[in-house]
Order: sequence, then C-alpha cells, then structure tokens
Amino acid sequence: MVTEPADVERRATAGRWVLRGVGVLAVMTVWAFLVGATLLLTGSGGTAVSTVVAVTAMMVALVPTWFLLRAAPSRGWFMALAATVLVAVGFNLGGLGGPSLARMTSVGASLPVATGAQLLTVSSVENTLCLQECSQVSYLYAVHDSGTARADVGTELLARGWEALGDGAYCRDRFGVRLTDTADPAIDDPPAPPPGMELLSVATSRCGES
Repeated sequence: MVTEPADVERRATAGRWVLRGVGVLAVMTVWAFLVGATLLLTGSGGTAVSTVVAVTAMMVALVPTWFLLRAAPSRGWFMALAATVLVAVGFNLGGLGGPSLARMTSVGASLPVATGAQLLTVSSVENTLCLQECSQVSYLYAVHDSGTARADVGTELLARGWEALGDGAYCRDRFGVRLTDTADPAIDDPPAPPPGMELLSVATSRCGES
C-alpha cells in the first residue's frame, strides 16, 4: 500500500497540532500551579480581591496560548475556549486556601471590644492551606455580662458592614467572626475570669470556619 504525499502531510500537520494542544495544556497547568502557589504561600487567598487577582493573573497565559494557536484555522474559537477555562481556573484559585495569620491578626485587632472588657489571653493557629481548619486568632475577654457584651459587639459589627449569620457568627469579605460565652477550643488552658465577671470569646477566621 502506497501512502499518498497528501496523506503524509495531513498526518504530519495533525501531529503538530496535537503537540501544540499539549503545549497549551502544559502552559495552563504550570501557570495555574504558580498562581495557586503564590496565593497559598503569601496567605492572600480566600478573599474577593484574591479572586480578581487570580483571574487577572491566569489571563496572562493567553499570551503564550495565542502564540501556540495563532496559525490555527479556528483560532478565535480556541482562544475563546482558552479564556473561559482560564477564568474558571482563576476563580477557583482565588478561593483556594485562606487568609494568613498576619491578616487574621490584623482583622482581629480592628474588631470592636465590649465596654469594660478585659483581655485575658490571645491564641492563634496558622493553617493557610485550610486543609482541616483555617488560620484563626481567638481573643478571650472577661466581661461583666456576656449576653450584653455579645449584643453590643454584634451591633457594632453590623454597623461596620458585617453580615450576621446567626448563632454569634458574622462575615465580611470572606472573613469570619464568632462570638461565644465560653473559651474557644483553640485556646489551651483558658484562664478563669475575675470574680463576678464572665467570659467572651471572639474568634476570627475565614468566613464559615470560625
């Protein structure tokens, strides 16, 4: 059986496009890994801003993608598909992991404090990857009345734009705060409040994790 030159050329062309397709996938995979690793290592993930940053960063991969597909007959469709995939990947990368311990500490330091509250101890757990739990900072206060203190702090959180989720939980920009009248489990050997005072725990973490 004799292979026509045209058949040989078609096969060679098909092989080249397969290699280009593999190259596009490799570029996207490597770039997604770099973007995701950067977000995780810097503790910048898990926020609305990180999603925008991740999507924008992933779109940079369109440049090498265009060079690989610029000669394709249907390059417009391929580029549109590549852009859609990159946006989807960036959106998911933006929500990967959670805030760093430094960011959680910054959020916790800016939270309202109940009138007359005495800070007993601060406990922190760092887990930027959020594999089982996210980074968390817990503040344990002694207050005159835990119910009143929770209500006062909750009212101030709402005034600052936090959303109430119920059961003492609040969220804003994917950060979470939970108010309880017992010591947070993350606090080892919590100190007892002074006589006549009660406990108020304020835990900050990623929204839904605190």
